[in-house]
Amino acid sequence: MRPVSPPTTASSGSVAGKRINNDLFSPSRSASRTTVRDDSYAHRAAPAVEDRFVHSTPRRRSVAPGYADSKPRRGVDEENELDGPTSSVDDGGDHRVIKMLCDSEGGGFHMLLDRIKQDVNSTKEAVAFLRRRAAIEEEYGKAMTKLAQSANLSSGTGKSEGKAGSFGSAWARFTAVHDQVGDIHTKYASTILEHAEELATLHKNTERSRKQLKDACHRHEKTVTDAESALEKAKSRYEATSTEWEKTIVSKSANGGGLATKSLTNRWKSQTPAKLHKAEVDARTKAAQLNVAYKTQLQQTQAIRNEYTSQHLPRFIRLLKDTNDQCDEGLQIHLLDYARATEAAVLKEATTLSPLDADGAGARAEGLVGALEKIDNDGDFEAYAEEFIRTTDPTKLGLSYAATSSSTLAQPDLFPHGRPSFGLSLDALMERDEVPVPHVVAKCIDYVETHGLTSEGIYRISGPSMMVQRVRSLLDRDCEAADIRSLNPDVHSVCGAFKLYFRELPDPLFPRSMYHLLIEAARIENPEQRLVATHELINDLPDANYATLQALAGHLHRIHRHNARTNMTATNLSIIWGPTLLDAPSSATTLEQSDIVLQTRIVELVVDNFLHIFDTGNEIG
Repeated sequence: MRPVSPPTTASSGSVAGKRINNDLFSPSRSASRTTVRDDSYAHRAAPAVEDRFVHSTPRRRSVAPGYADSKPRRGVDEENELDGPTSSVDDGGDHRVIKMLCDSEGGGFHMLLDRIKQDVNSTKEAVAFLRRRAAIEEEYGKAMTKLAQSANLSSGTGKSEGKAGSFGSAWARFTAVHDQVGDIHTKYASTILEHAEELATLHKNTERSRKQLKDACHRHEKTVTDAESALEKAKSRYEATSTEWEKTIVSKSANGGGLATKSLTNRWKSQTPAKLHKAEVDARTKAAQLNVAYKTQLQQTQAIRNEYTSQHLPRFIRLLKDTNDQCDEGLQIHLLDYARATEAAVLKEATTLSPLDADGAGARAEGLVGALEKIDNDGDFEAYAEEFIRTTDPTKLGLSYAATSSSTLAQPDLFPHGRPSFGLSLDALMERDEVPVPHVVAKCIDYVETHGLTSEGIYRISGPSMMVQRVRSLLDRDCEAADIRSLNPDVHSVCGAFKLYFRELPDPLFPRSMYHLLIEAARIENPEQRLVATHELINDLPDANYATLQALAGHLHRIHRHNARTNMTATNLSIIWGPTLLDAPSSATTLEQSDIVLQTRIVELVVDNFLHIFDTGNEIG
């Protein structure tokens, strides 16, 4: 081994000339990593110690090509994916930003961690907002739908005590619009909730990626810190040995020059020249060994530091930047989708309230305002007064009424006499007319299917009360011989008279004695079991009721098949007909809302499964 010269040389016997400047050995630490004062130490150390910091080429923080090809667009799932070195980083279009962050020597990495933390918090706030907004919209939509259907149910079944005529038609449109508004808000709530859940997934993935990248980078930082700590220890050991070596040289020189040993420490007081020489040789050998160890550790530390700053740190910064960009873009996209969904929902609600271009030719369809503007209060009042006079017994009006009434108001053929049909039981009509299905049912079905099978809102829209009563009077006088077409009524008036016939039956089409059995069957959750139970109860109906139900259910089934034009599905028809065909026994003081739902469920099941229940094959057109 080449001998290592001492850090300083003794010029004479004075100790003052050999004073060691300890400031040259003081370490200096930066904010980001531990360093040594290399310039001073290079001059202070033995000549064999190379100045690695002064003469080495400056570190180059490059951004490696090929890195962007592997940059993730998702959270990192495996920690070992972060540990492998890369020669460089492809920054895509962010070269300036990535280089600036890399040059900050760790500050850029921590800045990105803080930025992603802000992204995570913003995404979390957006998720909470959207979920709450979805809950509000869903609650509003369901409440609006329930309110509209409740109002439509009472008016559609005739149990409302409100006005009919033009007001009744406007009210039907009024409730239908509110039903549509409720459906719009319910669907809008579902859309918002989808975006909220997708944002929640983005929040979770971003937070997970941030943690994994942070932990992986800290592992590499610890490797650098450990190497620098080992370098500091090697340096300290070498400095201590050099000091000891220097002391042996000073002591040896002082002894050889006849200097008093009292000026030295007690350690060298009784040493002989031979011992001093041996101590100097041992110190020099140990210093040489520690010098080699220091140089080796210096090279290792420099290599680890260069690898971290040129490979690992740029890669982690690029990964964090990608995670930040992905979260930013995802949050913006979902908020934009939410904004567009909000605009679409508001626009759809507006066009529902006030439709435009219904036929594609610039015509204005009837909206909420248009329907209400068509209410004719004076006409409704006159029709109600005329109806009252026509349906009142003339004998109770006195002779003056017969003398002064016009021929229009006193038509004797409109009063029921002869062979009435309304208010009689189905068994009585079957026995009297010798037909399985009452003439009223057959004639009304024939008229409705001829003139209104594709009419929008059939059975939901009410006809003028005056015309409804005229149709009723005609059919109640002698239904077998009556011709509904002679009155030229609108189809909604015939529908109103048809529903009125079933409401005036002494015992409903589904007898009261079977009411509780039918309700219990409707409660069955399993659809197949519910159908079987209901089918068995229908088979137990009296013959007249069974035949009439078959005719009515087939008629409603045919209307349901045209629901694309009528907007009257089996569900809508059951809401109107359920309370009409089923009535609780008189012992039931109140009718619960749940019973109304079950009534409609029975009728809907019969209409939907008409071909199966009545075994008619495919004869329904």
